[in-house]
Amino acid sequence: MNKHAKPTRLLCMLLTLLLLAACLPMGAASAASTPTSLGLAGHGLMAYNDGWVYVYGAKGQQYGDTRASDCAGLLYAYFSDLGVGGCAGGATSQVTQNCIFSDSIYSPYGIPRIHGLAVTVFDKYEPETGIYGHIGIYIGNNEAVDNSDYGTDMVRGSIYTRDWASWHLFDNGVMYPKDGWYEFDGKMVHYTGYEYDIETTVDGYYIGSDGFAQNPDGTPAAVVESMISDYYVPASEVRDWLYATGWDGDDTPDAPIDPDNPNNPGDPGDDPNVPEEPVVPSYDGEITASSVNLRSEPSTSSSVVGVLHRGDKLILQEAVEGGEASSSEGSSTLWYPVTTEYGESGYISSLFVKLSLSAPSITSDGQSVIIQAGGADVYYTVDGSDPDLNSIPYTIPIYMLGFTYKAVASRAGLVSDVTTATVLSNGEIFTDFTYNDWFAATVDKAVSLGLFKGAGNQTFSPNNLMTRAQFLQVLANMSGEDISGCVYGDEPLYSDVSPRDYFYNAVVWATEKGILSAASGVCNPNANISREEMCVMLGRFIQSTGELPEVDPTNLFTDDSSISGWAKSFVYALRDMGVVNGSGNNMFNPKGTATRAAACSLVMGYYTQHLSDSIAPAT
Repeated sequence: MNKHAKPTRLLCMLLTLLLLAACLPMGAASAASTPTSLGLAGHGLMAYNDGWVYVYGAKGQQYGDTRASDCAGLLYAYFSDLGVGGCAGGATSQVTQNCIFSDSIYSPYGIPRIHGLAVTVFDKYEPETGIYGHIGIYIGNNEAVDNSDYGTDMVRGSIYTRDWASWHLFDNGVMYPKDGWYEFDGKMVHYTGYEYDIETTVDGYYIGSDGFAQNPDGTPAAVVESMISDYYVPASEVRDWLYATGWDGDDTPDAPIDPDNPNNPGDPGDDPNVPEEPVVPSYDGEITASSVNLRSEPSTSSSVVGVLHRGDKLILQEAVEGGEASSSEGSSTLWYPVTTEYGESGYISSLFVKLSLSAPSITSDGQSVIIQAGGADVYYTVDGSDPDLNSIPYTIPIYMLGFTYKAVASRAGLVSDVTTATVLSNGEIFTDFTYNDWFAATVDKAVSLGLFKGAGNQTFSPNNLMTRAQFLQVLANMSGEDISGCVYGDEPLYSDVSPRDYFYNAVVWATEKGILSAASGVCNPNANISREEMCVMLGRFIQSTGELPEVDPTNLFTDDSSISGWAKSFVYALRDMGVVNGSGNNMFNPKGTATRAAACSLVMGYYTQHLSDSIAPAT
């Protein structure tokens, strides 16, 4: 997207938009249906094959024998065609409002094999602002399509031969394939565990490096409708898998990029296990009308830099006096110097700007708490109450860790929404629980010791269910051992555990310690762990370094008959050690699952009582 077009070309663009708005119908709208990532990728291919024309601000309107859009409008049109809406306007809005996970194409893991991801370019003039200057659609096989610019229109090409820098996972109702055969571009692709397969054989079909099933002669295999799956999962599930697999969620402009080596594995100093927040601009204004001119100077006689529309977000500087501008609402000589969400800079008359105020950000350097609000006044609390203008004013970093902070920003009579952040005693921040929650102190200690990690995006996900692999990783962390050298021998131990899995070393370590058995050849790492399974794994962990106490055979849980025979000795030993309790009425509920908060409580109960003086966990 060229944001520095000549005025003559922009005037032509305005005339085109007026014609589109006044005379031509919108593109193919339909009854609402569920958007999918494969559908979004297919939409991009359709637009490329149909030769959509680039028109700034267009969102799929009919244009002669084809249709028109700009880069963000191409993606918008997919959702509007389905009749579901929910796709924000510009590239930056689409990422910051619609996407649940973002990462750099040049991260150690590259881009995942998921059709329909969004790909973006940071504003090349000021990338540090975190504003995205262009957006397209990933269609697999390291290719993307986008509606590029005037005279260029739709482009299809490698993500490594253009300027694409980041990829993003949409979460505005989009569903994603997980396991099975799916149809894409009139061919068959097969997904296993959230990614499409390549260079392998499934159900007798060889799948090439492009992800498509092939006939023996190498031609694409025909779609077999009876084999096509309708199994899709929400973006949140894919996001959790991405974090668990190793992507760190960092797509900031300073992410490691080597322009001479598009497959650069990244800076070896980066820790892929530490998720980082992408830079999100703090917008404090928005456009209130359609087709508002962004001017090069604070005057209606100056050249037009771009055209903005109702709802477009702005970063404002202090208003200045300029030439008089008029509208149906009156006239004004005040103009705001602005940067738009598309990366353009210029002046907008105050007549067409609505002021807003972003909530403050709360960060920590491990020693203090920093609250920022782009120059606005900030007020905060640490007692659980909601802050207002009578609360504690923030002036300098606060050297108080281990509190839940709530903060608001205030400027020019506006008060922002409340930001809530729980700052642990080691400075790590989570936004999905407070110190009023029963598990907060336990989570604080477990995270500080390195036994548990967050789930990404400043969340701990305390109410999510614990998986078998996650619990094994916690035990490995608690052992304090270096497990990096724990790898398969000549033959894989488990058919469902790959060396690429984040939990791979922990699973091999647990098998070597006798905590896990490889007899069946299956680990079921992503299955939710039951209460009795946790007791068995923790009990075997204890046995690997010592002995469990003798069990009192007369003091049984009421639901003893429901406890598996292989688990009973471990359940009762941990009960007698004071590590586990019943679930009420002397019931144990052995097949019940455990949340991450409950699993954390179990582990820390054992660690605090029996291990804290004898072992230093890995951090």
